[in-house]
Amino acid sequence: MIIVFYFLCLLGLMAYVAYRQLSVTAPLQMKRAGVMLVIKDGLILAISRRHNKEIFGLPGGKYDEEFDIDVMDTAIRETREETRVNVKDAAFIYERVELGDGPDGVDFYSTTYYALEWDGEPTNSEEGVVTWLTAKELTDTNAAFGDYNRKMLDAFKQQFPDVKLTGE
Repeated sequence: MIIVFYFLCLLGLMAYVAYRQLSVTAPLQMKRAGVMLVIKDGLILAISRRHNKEIFGLPGGKYDEEFDIDVMDTAIRETREETRVNVKDAAFIYERVELGDGPDGVDFYSTTYYALEWDGEPTNSEEGVVTWLTAKELTDTNAAFGDYNRKMLDAFKQQFPDVKLTGE
């Protein structure tokens, strides 16, 4: 009986490690990116693009093996750097391959997490202007990665049906 217990514990540990390393196993030719969904009062935390303050998307960025254990760490670090929001706990929502545009485009294996617990006051940074958007504003055709955000929010609503979003 004790052997069965240890075996089940080992299986659980292996499943957890596989889950945490899911994004680390992205194809080697692709860059990895971590993105964070932060919600307050039905609105979604967004940041403008660095070179176009009119286009907004979710905070996030490229995986950096020097600083990040996995892509969840990337999403947490980038959210803190870009918005000054400190994510304490997050859950996996969605992942997708984003193909680069043009001959020099870079393909990204993007993974989005939902901030279950966070603190701090969102603040503009050198990365861009920080604001709260409705779901519709985040998924408009002129939003950064609008199609990705639509599909990610669909997955989010399935996993967290009790969290209400403004502008659904």
